[in-house]
Amino acid sequence: MLKKILLTLSILSVGCAIRAQEAKKDTSYWKKKTSFGANFNQASFNGAWSSVQGAKGSVGFNVFFNAKGEYNKGRVNWVNDLQMQYGLQDNGSGLRKTIDRVFFDTKLGNKISPKWLFIANLNFQSQFSKGYNYGAGADVTLPDGTTYKPDILVSNLFSPAYITESIGLEWKPSKVFNMSFAPGALRQTIIADNKIAFTKTGERYGVPDGKNIKNEVALMQIVATLDKDVAKNINLKARYALFVKYNDLAAMDNRLDAKFTAKVNKYISTTFDIIAMYFQDQSANLQVAQNLGIGLLYTFP
Repeated sequence: MLKKILLTLSILSVGCAIRAQEAKKDTSYWKKKTSFGANFNQASFNGAWSSVQGAKGSVGFNVFFNAKGEYNKGRVNWVNDLQMQYGLQDNGSGLRKTIDRVFFDTKLGNKISPKWLFIANLNFQSQFSKGYNYGAGADVTLPDGTTYKPDILVSNLFSPAYITESIGLEWKPSKVFNMSFAPGALRQTIIADNKIAFTKTGERYGVPDGKNIKNEVALMQIVATLDKDVAKNINLKARYALFVKYNDLAAMDNRLDAKFTAKVNKYISTTFDIIAMYFQDQSANLQVAQNLGIGLLYTFP
């Protein structure tokens, strides 16, 4: 009798232990990564150098915050990506922006094969604050007879802002690269501030004067993203987007955003950002911006 009781208690103990271990297992289907940092740059020259070389000192900084979460369960794949960056520099003429970016992308996918998904995607891009074309205005004469060229307001929060909705297919051959194809994608260009300058006659970033929103339909939108460690402690995060307008196939919008991050140690890193874009609604020329900095980086978990 005693043996039976001891055997029963042993079985119950093992069962409880197994249940307890199962309860402790991580049942989350999320994979998350968050990073934030601050980069600094500074240049200074003594009087002898400045008088001969014509150099001018400057000090600047930029801060960034990135958060990405990916959910996988069965055939369902859901990816959310938030990127924010802002930078200022002062070279004696006052603070001026060096970089300003707000980016959010959410994509829900259903796996139809190991490498292909049917996806629905929503993307938002804008900036935080006002941007100027410094000293580009027409001459203004003051009462004392002096003249100066005023700054021209060229952008602001939600001016422009781009919202893109799309449904299509995604090719995902690896964890670090994917490419989506979306026929009939929709895009809204928003101009909330009518005080910003015209980028073309009668238009602000393609939005006609007197209106605040322009709707566009793409014959095809192609988006490719890469997030890969290209070398030890060096990461490349890039996104290329092509928007082919159905009513003007020659006016294809192209944009590339790339960020290299090189970790010196756990908290120190060097970053290099580059943005290249060709939007006929904005300029007939290729627009390129770049930013280099060294500073603090913290990533978790």
